[in-house]
Amino acid sequence: MTPALKGTTLDGEQVDIADMRGQAVVINIWGSWCAPCRKEAPELRKLAEKTEPLGVRFLGIDIRDNKTAAKAFERNFGITYPSIYDPDSRTLVGFKNLAARAVPTTYVLDRQGRVAALSIGPLTYKDFYPIVTGVAAEKA
Repeated sequence: MTPALKGTTLDGEQVDIADMRGQAVVINIWGSWCAPCRKEAPELRKLAEKTEPLGVRFLGIDIRDNKTAAKAFERNFGITYPSIYDPDSRTLVGFKNLAARAVPTTYVLDRQGRVAALSIGPLTYKDFYPIVTGVAAEKA
């Protein structure tokens, strides 16, 4: 299944997941109000830092939030990758039957844009690093 996701980031930029085709992509559904999201934020930051040199792209989808709180969350946890601002959770319909039902939820898309891995609940760097690097190592 290839999700169709696009929207406006917290910084006002347009992003479309289709533009990332050809690269492994990690998509994290989060909210600043979510305690497990705060727990996993440092793990995600480390995962992004360690896998970006491998060509892995990261995209957040901030749901049911307000922009000020979401930007403060990113600043406080040192999150540098973009996040779609989605206060109504409309972007999630792009995942169709795999749409997140809990927060946080993290998807790993392969180079063809298909969901290759899915994690519901807070992830850890130690557990997710081999998954992300495995997907990134696959040929397009």
